[in-house]
Amino acid sequence: MMMKIRINRTELELFAGATVADALRCYYARHKKKFPEIFPAVSDRYGNYVAPDGRLSNGNQLFIKTIK
Repeated sequence: MMMKIRINRTELELFAGATVADALRCYYARHKKKFPEIFPAVSDRYGNYVAPDGRLSNGNQLFIKTIK
């Protein structure tokens, strides 16, 4: 069973039970970027930070916090 989630403005299709870390790996691969050495800060649609081992569910929306 697959589920759809969104990171920033990119929609991804992941396996059921995927974690935030799995989603980020897929996101960086989709954009052909190297996965950062330091795990980036990730928040949900409400602004709460989420842990890399946090389990996702269908329809989750995540945002990668970037330092400018």
